[in-house]
Amino acid sequence: MTASQTAITILHLGPWLADEVQARIPAPYVLVPVHAAADPLSLVQAHGAEARALICTSGGLQVTDDVLAQLPALELILNLGAGTETIDLDAARRRGITVLTGAGLNAVDVAELAMGMMLALARRILVVDRDVRALRWGADAVPVHRVSGRRAGIAGMGAIGQALGKRLAAFDVEVSYFSRNPVSEVAWPRVPDLVALAAEVDYLFVTLPGGAATHHIVGADVLRALGPAGYLISVGRGTAVDEAALVQALERGEIAGAGLDVFEHEPEVSPGLIDSDRTVLTPHRGGFTAEAHETILALTLQRLNAHFLKA
Repeated sequence: MTASQTAITILHLGPWLADEVQARIPAPYVLVPVHAAADPLSLVQAHGAEARALICTSGGLQVTDDVLAQLPALELILNLGAGTETIDLDAARRRGITVLTGAGLNAVDVAELAMGMMLALARRILVVDRDVRALRWGADAVPVHRVSGRRAGIAGMGAIGQALGKRLAAFDVEVSYFSRNPVSEVAWPRVPDLVALAAEVDYLFVTLPGGAATHHIVGADVLRALGPAGYLISVGRGTAVDEAALVQALERGEIAGAGLDVFEHEPEVSPGLIDSDRTVLTPHRGGFTAEAHETILALTLQRLNAHFLKA
């Protein structure tokens, strides 16, 4: 920092990519690691008067109206992830604070993981892998099937849904989707009712954001419609799926299986999902690739410079 540069205080609220962000954000920015404090709110209060930006993620301190009230100089909120469910957008708007997210930056990565889950479920890859390691060659006799020629429904046609649809089509999978409004950028048919979509497909992919509008949108009725030959794959936000209903559907054989990268009460995972041999579970790693992280880090610095340094 030169003598002419004034320090710009940034509160970093979430642990995701914390070390990488710290290493990539140079002077005149000064990052305060709120996420690492035993009492994060006390650190917010201590630096609230000079904080001009927040960097947050879905796993960190929530940006509530009360938190914003302690940050009179705040100008910019950068959410490294795609969602805004941890930010009080109305409170930020009233205060004239700009909110930017990482929506779409890791869409390809999440779509690739969803495809991997589909293949793993269809071919029971995790089950037969365990059999081979335990020297039980060919022990699993459950029939498997090809994905080519199957039907897939995508709940949510944002960046992830669109990236996923392209990849499904390349596998000769028939694609349709559910969303509140038609998406002009895609040619796949839209089904305006999620239960109706579930009844038509072999795989139901959930790429929806979190929040009140999507909470438990995939419930018992959707799972029953998906049926005993259908699979659920959830890679959006865990709150979109009623996890208790999903466990019950698996235990009763009402659906064939499920792949989840996101969970309703992360990092807690329902025992019924863990104990099932018809689930594929990953710890919210859909966007966790070197390429996605590099894009996010570069854009974060670019956005800070554009806002504060007009560069």
